[in-house]
Amino acid sequence: MTPGRDERPDPEDSAHTVASLWALRACELLCACMFATALPWQQPFAWFAVIAGMGVLRWWHVNRPGFRARPKQHRRRVYRIYMWVLMSFVGSACWFLYVPGNVPILAVLVSYLLGNATLIAVRLTGDVVRTTIALCLAVLPTSVRLIVDGIGGDALLVMMGIGGILMTVTMVFLSRAQEIGVMRQVEQRRRAEAAADAIAALGLAKSRFFAAVSHDLRQPVHAIGLYLAPLAHLAQATQDRAALRALDGITQSWRALDDLLSQVLDLTRMDSGVVQAELQPTELAPLVAGLVRQHSAVAEAAGVRIVALVPSGAHAMADGLMLIRVLSNLLDNAIKFSPPGGTVLVALRPGAGRWRLQVRDAGPGIALDAQARIFEEFVQIHNEARDRRHGLGLGLAIARRLALLMNGDIAVRSAPGRGCCMTLTLPRARAPAPTAPAHSAQADPASAPGALMPASGPALPLPALAVRDVLLVEDDSLVAGATRDLLVQWGLRVRHVETSADAIAQAAFGQVAICDVRLPHAASGLELAIALREAGKKVLLISGETHASLREAAQRHRLSLLIKPVSSAQLLSALQQL
Repeated sequence: MTPGRDERPDPEDSAHTVASLWALRACELLCACMFATALPWQQPFAWFAVIAGMGVLRWWHVNRPGFRARPKQHRRRVYRIYMWVLMSFVGSACWFLYVPGNVPILAVLVSYLLGNATLIAVRLTGDVVRTTIALCLAVLPTSVRLIVDGIGGDALLVMMGIGGILMTVTMVFLSRAQEIGVMRQVEQRRRAEAAADAIAALGLAKSRFFAAVSHDLRQPVHAIGLYLAPLAHLAQATQDRAALRALDGITQSWRALDDLLSQVLDLTRMDSGVVQAELQPTELAPLVAGLVRQHSAVAEAAGVRIVALVPSGAHAMADGLMLIRVLSNLLDNAIKFSPPGGTVLVALRPGAGRWRLQVRDAGPGIALDAQARIFEEFVQIHNEARDRRHGLGLGLAIARRLALLMNGDIAVRSAPGRGCCMTLTLPRARAPAPTAPAHSAQADPASAPGALMPASGPALPLPALAVRDVLLVEDDSLVAGATRDLLVQWGLRVRHVETSADAIAQAAFGQVAICDVRLPHAASGLELAIALREAGKKVLLISGETHASLREAAQRHRLSLLIKPVSSAQLLSALQQL
């Protein structure tokens, strides 16, 4: 579809500048001086005075704010009138500047007119009517006079006149072709803007969709995890081996579902732009040392040694939690694929304005044609059987996205049988100015995006709790039933309500409230938690939403927050810490 003319800017809206005004007047003055050498000086300078006066008048008029504010059709009409009147005076050169029989001067005249015609064709691209009439008014009078004078026997004058006419016709066609090109560009830009708006709307819708899906998918997984604890207690009390095997299978399946849900939702949140990196100078040595300690037990069980060569004092511009997750994934893979007795090396190397943090293993290596594929979702080069015990093929895809969010990247260098070297590049940063140490609460790993895996299985021997009565605010009946049964098994009295209004009405019950963040009738569990705390209760927030703003709000109001799914051990630990 061709856009309407009002969708295109007028070609002269941005053409009337001070520089263009004086440049054109200077050219016209030079032309008048040249013709004054062959004509009475009054004649070319009178021509110059008329054209210069008309040009200055036009410039003054069209640059007034009142004119700029007029509708486009009015401006176009005024532009056309000025242009056609001005080109009529330019075309009057066939009388003012015409020197019969003086071929060199006539050649200069034709050159001036054709140059003027070229300027018109370029300047008025997008309005072929204005261009065509202006070209005819400027060039054709002189061309016709040259032909008429040359018919008497001067073939050169005839050819000059015909050349002027042909050039005018050519410029008209070129102007039309250029106008079509401009119209296509305007249409393409309109479509591109519409596509960009659609993509932005799709991204927003995608973010909202996955925020809702994240909450709704986590609810049943959360309930399953809570029901595992009483099942484990019953199975161990009866020593029913079949029940214990079934329970073990359910637990492993729950953890696999938990892991898959976490990673898929993380990928979609990163792709939709929900996840943003909080970049700040981060010292690499202590972060790597902590990760080595964290993975040392797994490495020791696999017979693998971890060696870290990261000097102190090196800072990168990174998000600390994202960086921990990326390096943890790289270390997990390196330990997993290293043979017993092998060594995993973590080394830091300088680059041009960047740090290169390398994780090397002595595993089977990766073929060159497969190296680009390892960063794709659900791709596992050495797990063709799709054994879930070896992962899901999402870790490196998430790690690369996190690296890109931190303005870095991950590259792989490997060959079959020669191990693998994964290189994480990050921008360098200056060490932050030393500040007085301030107490800050440790971030709950269960409340970090993607940290959904429970630290341990169902806890069986349960210590006594200081609280006795719990107000449970949860609108999902399945989750509420699982939570209530678990709390009752721990010896607590539970009163369950579904809405914020009911919770306020029952605020006198119990010492602790467990409150879901998303409640019916668009009520905010966060606001309810603040109100209940002001009423003297200790409050534990539980949510299936993982966006950073919720965690920041919970930290700002000093509220404990758990992200679903939550294991019984995590729930018990959180209640003990209230």
